Amino acid sequence: MIRLPRSQRVFPVLLLILTGLLTVWLDQISSWDSTRRDLDPDKPEYVAEQLTATRFDIQGQLNQRLTASRMWQYPGKDDAFFETPELYQYQQGLLEYQLLGEVGRYNRKTQQAYFDKKATVIQIATASVPETKVITSAMHVDISKKIMRSTAPTQFYHGNSRGNSIGFIYQQPVGLLNLLSTTRIVYAQ
Repeated sequence: MIRLPRSQRVFPVLLLILTGLLTVWLDQISSWDSTRRDLDPDKPEYVAEQLTATRFDIQGQLNQRLTASRMWQYPGKDDAFFETPELYQYQQGLLEYQLLGEVGRYNRKTQQAYFDKKATVIQIATASVPETKVITSAMHVDISKKIMRSTAPTQFYHGNSRGNSIGFIYQQPVGLLNLLSTTRIVYAQ
């Protein structure tokens, strides 16, 4: 057995420790992102022009289609903003209703949409029910529950009948339109 002097035994240990420290240091500086910068919260993080987004149901049939002339979202916010949004809702591949607006926003976490200017909902006619159209200046939509509401002046059309009201609640799953004020209706067969 050969014994090395103490100074020669320490050198390999020091070399091992220095190599380990150098490896850790190189790992730290190589993973540092020098281009990272904080986003301005007053400027959109991204903007999309002439947007079309399509969602399919579990059977692969068309479920929703959203088009907009422009969409943007701010950093760290859940609301996406739209210009001229048009939402087409399908049931078993058939168009069920349309929602058209001038401007709007949608919160993906809460599934709530808000239309701050003119908004129109069109329930597509079926063999037994005529087309229903509701037009208002501001509307809130609960996408998951399919409930639309407004407290603004509203005009509605159901086939040849028409009327106006201040506010409404439309429960799309049951086809019920509740008018929130005294209403003037012209009923026509």
